[in-house]
Amino acid sequence: MIMLPWYLIVLHLCLPIGGTGAAASNLRPLHYNLSLLTEVEPLKLSGNFSGEVIIRLRVWRETRTIILSNNGLQVGENVFLVRRNTGGRVTVRKMWQASSVHQLGIVFNSMLWLGEEYTLVVQFSGQLSRASGYFVGGYMDSRHHPQWIAVTQLAPNLANTVFPCFENRTFLAPFILNLAHPRGTNAVSNMRVLKTSDHEKDDYIWTTFQQTPAMSVQKLAFSINRFTNRTSAEIPKGPALTTWLRPKIADQGDYAISITSQIIVFFISLFGKPYPAMKIDQLVLPDTAYQSHEHLGLVSYPEAAFLYSAQRSSTRAKQQVASHVAHEFAHHWLSDLENAALYWLHNGLSDYVSGFAVDNVEPAWRFHELSMVRQALGVLVEDSKGSAHPMSLAYASMSSDTQANQKSALLFRMLHSLIGTQAFVDALRLYLQRSHKGSSFHQAFLWHTLQEESDNQMSLRQDIKVSQLMDSWTMQPGYPLIRVVRNYDTNEVTVSQERFLRNPGKLMQKRQQCWWVPLTFATAGIDSFVSTLPSEWLTCQGRQSASPLILNEVAQPDKWVVFNLRLATPCRVTYDERNWQLIGNALSGTNANSIDRFTRAQLISDVLNLAGAGVVTYDLALNFLRHLRNEDEFIVWQAADKYLEWLHRTLRQTTIISTFKGFMKDLMQTKFDELFKRDDPAAKNGNITELMVIVLQLSCRTDLESCAEFALKEFASLTLETNRIPVDLSETIYCTAIQFGTEADWTLLRRLYTRSNVSEERRILLSAMACSRENWALEKLLNLAFAGRYMPKNDVLLIFSAVAQNPLGYNLAKKYLVDNIKAIIKLYGSNTNELAQLVTVLMKEVTTEEELNALRMFMRTDLQNLPGFETAFRRILELGEDNIAWHTRQYHNLLAAVCNITGSIEPQCIY
Repeated sequence: MIMLPWYLIVLHLCLPIGGTGAAASNLRPLHYNLSLLTEVEPLKLSGNFSGEVIIRLRVWRETRTIILSNNGLQVGENVFLVRRNTGGRVTVRKMWQASSVHQLGIVFNSMLWLGEEYTLVVQFSGQLSRASGYFVGGYMDSRHHPQWIAVTQLAPNLANTVFPCFENRTFLAPFILNLAHPRGTNAVSNMRVLKTSDHEKDDYIWTTFQQTPAMSVQKLAFSINRFTNRTSAEIPKGPALTTWLRPKIADQGDYAISITSQIIVFFISLFGKPYPAMKIDQLVLPDTAYQSHEHLGLVSYPEAAFLYSAQRSSTRAKQQVASHVAHEFAHHWLSDLENAALYWLHNGLSDYVSGFAVDNVEPAWRFHELSMVRQALGVLVEDSKGSAHPMSLAYASMSSDTQANQKSALLFRMLHSLIGTQAFVDALRLYLQRSHKGSSFHQAFLWHTLQEESDNQMSLRQDIKVSQLMDSWTMQPGYPLIRVVRNYDTNEVTVSQERFLRNPGKLMQKRQQCWWVPLTFATAGIDSFVSTLPSEWLTCQGRQSASPLILNEVAQPDKWVVFNLRLATPCRVTYDERNWQLIGNALSGTNANSIDRFTRAQLISDVLNLAGAGVVTYDLALNFLRHLRNEDEFIVWQAADKYLEWLHRTLRQTTIISTFKGFMKDLMQTKFDELFKRDDPAAKNGNITELMVIVLQLSCRTDLESCAEFALKEFASLTLETNRIPVDLSETIYCTAIQFGTEADWTLLRRLYTRSNVSEERRILLSAMACSRENWALEKLLNLAFAGRYMPKNDVLLIFSAVAQNPLGYNLAKKYLVDNIKAIIKLYGSNTNELAQLVTVLMKEVTTEEELNALRMFMRTDLQNLPGFETAFRRILELGEDNIAWHTRQYHNLLAAVCNITGSIEPQCIY
């Protein structure tokens, strides 16, 4: 088993799973009865709430003090405690609040007796905000009247901003919820409505819900809204399904609603368990401070993740909707496993199995493996940072860790390929059965279950243990670089491993790291890419340095060999120079498809990122790019595009940019002509459509003349009434036309944006308007983003990113953020994650120490008081530091390679 450094072990042991400290262990909540009145001012999009919580609790250790979690709530003086067996009231001696640790302490005159039950009554009030657990958002209805929606977002740690409670995630108790809300509004929650009754205010009513099962306070969810609802057909042996969304865009929910029932039925069969609730309400939100929440009985989505228009949404948007819905419901079967330390594990497992549900609903897409490879390309980039942390500690910040979730999904893909489908599914069902019965479950418990089923079916090599394998990937940061070196005289292949870092000069640990790595490989003539069962393993024995593995008779000296077939393991692979050349020759030959498309995608991604880290030369990497001229698989182009987008951004202010664009134009011209110099470029299948999107983006980004001509020709046909531009290509066409267009063109897109009610189309139009070369246009967009009361915050981030990525807009965006930071902090309600995203956008553009120091000073001066910003501060700075390190170490190597390949006589190539 991999050993953690001592400081990580101490952190792991000392961090609480949740709750309010040691004193909370004196008491356990048995039941909550929560009553809440919500009052909103629609024009100001602000509001207040007030209420009363009645908590029945049991004493586990005699005490005089009850400590509740309370964050920013005003607590009334009329707090009282009743001893249940006698009905006697226990008087309060004093109350205190420790705002820094979000605690409310109530000290009583009498001792609370061991084993006794008490009823605590607390009255309180608070404010709705973006940063609290009770969020108010706004939108304009079909008559252009302002409307509001209030919705909870209690996970991961915001229940204490809505009502005083025991926030320890291991404390499970049932809830009865009573909501007072304006007449004419809807109230929805985890459970069905039990009854409605009059409120003392004539324009308000009470809605009382059925009692929930025992659950943590973070799982409670409710909303007050004026939405319309769509009721789905009955699901055999499944829950009743209702979807709530804005009336104006209700028809765009048809696709997601139609597949939800199919997805639920699929998971009932996969998990071998019925859905754990009698009803489901789906809530589709025009704005939210956080992403979706998959609470039992109530699922919430941002509109962008749920809505789809057959006429004005892209193919990719439809896939994302299906994937998002599937992920949310996959997690429901795991949501009752209340263990914060395993959120990354259960989210990753949900992410992985959700792809099978999408394949079941849309088999023509072949979505699952394709989405996993796409995800792997992103994870490999993010996890190569020096700040990457072990997945097993992802819960330490008690916030969602997308990187840990996605990496976890990839590891389940790897494990599934090793033990087989039957063992994987049987183990999953067994894990859920045992956990449901109250077993003490943790990471090792899941590995043990998978090992048990693997042993039963003899599907894994006897000396390979699931716990050893998975712990090596989850309990240390990063991933391995596999070095494959061939001896062409003896026909031996030496395979070794080391941690891969994008900035190798920034070593985080002196100790050796190693992983258990399944090795799959193929060679010319023996090129079966169907099976991903390993032929050999790189092993990892405790603290010892990993020994290299010697393989014999892998391939003939004149034949290529490639490792890690179909990107089955999330790692990078490099080869000796001769083998790289053999692979390159194969890719440039007539039989390039003898290497599987996913493996070709990894080869392109690997060689580019390895060049960036100095492992291979840029001469080799750029020559590999030239193989793309003959490539027809969009996933391979996408692997190249990820790196080329970063390379273009980091080079655009340098002298090499024109020479680099010349290289790219030469690369793109043939493929562009092949795809776009036809009468009907839109009449293609899905694979070609995705390829066209990527080729068009790359061609126009590098100023290919024929691309600009194509875009301007297509854009010329656009009017307010008629739009024949293919949706999938529209973003690049709009952007290119705006770059070279007039004020009238920009105004046309602005009017189309105002008239559109399709969220994806609106985002495409916003992004394209930010391609303008006019300062007035970019300034208008920034004002629209931050001054618009009903602008979803995801769209604010999109506008800010698009403006900052415009070479003429970076300084405008930075100046706007710095000059208006106080108002922006107020707009975001001091939401650290959202504000950090804005600064991250700027940091991605940094290439000099001067720019880095300016942003560092800004963060220290204006953002240091934001809660939890220190961690975000370090990660943001690393982006700039890594960019600067690349310019120091690799820029001149890239310059030499581009000059050599293009034969350029530009001054930077001669001197």
